[in-house]
Amino acid sequence: MPFEFRLDKVLKYRKRVVEKHTRQVAEASRIVVDIVGKMEGLTRDIGRLLEDNPREIQTALDVETLIFRGRWLTHLEDRLAELDNELAKAKTELSNQRSLLTNAWQDQEVLVRLRDKQKNIWLQDQHKREIKELDEIGQIRADRSQREKVSSI
Repeated sequence: MPFEFRLDKVLKYRKRVVEKHTRQVAEASRIVVDIVGKMEGLTRDIGRLLEDNPREIQTALDVETLIFRGRWLTHLEDRLAELDNELAKAKTELSNQRSLLTNAWQDQEVLVRLRDKQKNIWLQDQHKREIKELDEIGQIRADRSQREKVSSI
């Protein structure tokens, strides 16, 4: 009779939950990385816009161009602030997903340890049964041998 863990279905379910949370953590992490990448790109764009000298772009200063550049800079800075808020939310979500994954993993680990403990107990019981059976077989053989000696006398 092989070892049977009675909570095997629960353990399989816990493993699926851990896999699901792992995928969710990966997705949340990807979102954070994407937002950080967008923020770096915007920061570079803002830096280039601030470094560009309007006199180098055109020989004469154009008020409309300066107004446009100012509005564009304001837009980029607003977008950067929005991304900063999104990043804070994404990091919070990542933290939440990680805590869910940790809890799910701990639940699974408890079941794995319980299964291992029960299997070790089962193996010890099996070993004791085998020794007992071998002792009984040895006792039966010894009795037969004793009877054969008595009957041959």
